[in-house]
Amino acid sequence: MSTGCAAALLGSGAVGDDVAVGPFMAVAAQAVSGWRLAYWLTALGALLLAFGGGRWLAESRSASPRRIDAAGMALLGLGLTVLLAGLIEGRTGWTRPITVGLLVGGIALIVGFVVVERRSASPMLDLGLLRRPDFVAATVAALAAGAGVLALMSFTPTLVERGLGGSALAGVAAMFAWSGLSAVTALAARWLPARITARAQLIGGLVGCAIGQVAVLGLHPGSSIVRLLPGLLIAGGANGVLNAALGRQAVASVPADRAAMGSGANNTARYVGSAVGLAVVTVIVTHAASAHGLAGLLSGWNTAAAITAAFTLLGLAVVIFARPQRRGSK
Repeated sequence: MSTGCAAALLGSGAVGDDVAVGPFMAVAAQAVSGWRLAYWLTALGALLLAFGGGRWLAESRSASPRRIDAAGMALLGLGLTVLLAGLIEGRTGWTRPITVGLLVGGIALIVGFVVVERRSASPMLDLGLLRRPDFVAATVAALAAGAGVLALMSFTPTLVERGLGGSALAGVAAMFAWSGLSAVTALAARWLPARITARAQLIGGLVGCAIGQVAVLGLHPGSSIVRLLPGLLIAGGANGVLNAALGRQAVASVPADRAAMGSGANNTARYVGSAVGLAVVTVIVTHAASAHGLAGLLSGWNTAAAITAAFTLLGLAVVIFARPQRRGSK
């Protein structure tokens, strides 16, 4: 296994660990000093990591140094921010001027990003990589995983606390059934037989995630937290395998001198997908809850689970129909 692929597997495990541990830290911080403390601790941790990375991590050098794409960074960051704001404002009406303006503005900024990247000599994302089927498959799979299983499972603590009558700790524990198993299977994926290719792992992981999402459908006011566990465990195990494969394919699907770009695009796709997906889940559930109370909240969850499962299946379709690139092709 190459150094890049090994690092990708460890990174996949770290993602699962963070998702597993983070909610427990948030609940503990809230108990000590309110919900704001968790955000301050997160900011402090980020600053410490930035300082430690700058001080102790060895500097890497590229044989072909590239300029920073400031325009691309600004357009993509601002475009995604405005688009997400529009999705969130949609809770109060999709035809309101502010909602329409934000959605149109966000799309326009993202289109501007594409135009800039096509013309830039040193783009942050080389759009030529989209001609590589294996890169497209890995990137779309990451986007689908974010908008699908990650978005839905991130809402689990809220569902348990407000819809199933559990405590905040119970909600976090329910999410841990998914995230904890995901961390374990991401690390264990390195022992899968070599004949099980990364593409096969992507397909299997997405199938498992979709099954898990469908398994948490059907909640009603009489449901208990136990009703969620089979779906959470299935989705968690599959998500770990999927994360490990995504990390490997992000590096393997691009030329060696574009490894960082491939990894960055994959991670960006995953978290953009999760941000958009969580906004969609939140809008659906809160709108239904405001109209019909507890029954509406659970009905909204069922609708959100079906929609996010559809996101996962769309990603699966792309991976299946994106034919692997032949060895030696560019």
